[in-house]
Amino acid sequence: MIPCDKTGEPMSAEFEREYIYFKARFNNFREVSGSAENAVLDREEYSECEAVLCLPDSYTNDNEETPLILSCHGAGPTVSAERSMIGGIPYAFECLKAGYAVLDICGCAPHGLTLGCPEHVFALFKAYKHALGNYNLTERVLVAGSSMGAQTAINFANTFPAITIALGLFNPGLNLNAVTVGNHICRNPWDRVTANGHPYREKIIEYFRFPSEEWCDKNAVGFDPYRTRSFLNAEGARAVLPPCPVKIWQGADDGTVDPVMSREYIDSIRRAGCFAEYHEIEGVKHSVTRVMREELLIWFNRFI
Repeated sequence: MIPCDKTGEPMSAEFEREYIYFKARFNNFREVSGSAENAVLDREEYSECEAVLCLPDSYTNDNEETPLILSCHGAGPTVSAERSMIGGIPYAFECLKAGYAVLDICGCAPHGLTLGCPEHVFALFKAYKHALGNYNLTERVLVAGSSMGAQTAINFANTFPAITIALGLFNPGLNLNAVTVGNHICRNPWDRVTANGHPYREKIIEYFRFPSEEWCDKNAVGFDPYRTRSFLNAEGARAVLPPCPVKIWQGADDGTVDPVMSREYIDSIRRAGCFAEYHEIEGVKHSVTRVMREELLIWFNRFI
């Protein structure tokens, strides 16, 4: 099949290949850590989300395992066999051509969007386990993501550090709360709206199971990338300890994700003495370019 973009039109310049769709069954996330009731509240409540796997032409069931990339879509794209949509797989097309397998899942809500919340991360892990159990793929994975999908990517790496080799992030959403860098305030999604006027606040309340419409720190612990695995150093600056090497590609003219936040995230990793790379491209807005995709392949090749 030739995949379709979010408008339903076939992707330009993309050729026909086989995509493997399946359903991943996962246990719903439920926040009950503050309850004092002597009762079972965290019940086995299962949902299913659609997943898509694409194998390279070089794939074989025998001999050496094929390296696997989890490539996480942001707002807009999703995974749907019915609509021939393949989520974040296009971010890794160059890697696919070079011999990598690529996997993504639908969002955890019917509209297919994700903010990198716990439910989505756990669903991605179950899809990964299914793919690993049925195909000759590496157990340790590379993880890519764009925009809000980069939140999924980072949060997956933080939740499952033992299986994540490296992160490649395009125009990443990094802060659920506003962050001040110098005299510059990096916007957060909490009080923003989508292009069609839908408030992100409602999505965050739903995905993170906030008990009210107020911010709830304990429900976001571990899933706010700039504050996870972090500390304030001797100078009072935030330092972030990612579980693996990180590279970010950022459009300098991005009006959705603040480039200052991406620069600050890279600096915070370096303050902690960890390895990170950064490529900011002039004239690029909130999109993934050919140069970014080609550099993702070069970046991931370092670790395989």
